[in-house]
Amino acid sequence: MRRPVRYAMYFIIGFLIYQVIDSGDTSVTHQDARNWLIGAIVVVFALMLIVRVIKQRYDK
Repeated sequence: MRRPVRYAMYFIIGFLIYQVIDSGDTSVTHQDARNWLIGAIVVVFALMLIVRVIKQRYDK
């Protein structure tokens, strides 16, 4: 995925999360969202590292 597309996707996901938290129609508090987002960031980072290692192995 090209860089500009990736950054646009990150922005859209962040905006949607912000709207869900700030909408008032949900029982999710800011602390709950922060805890979930920290976990999600760690999981996504780990997946990106795994994909990079697998991609490097196949490129060789």
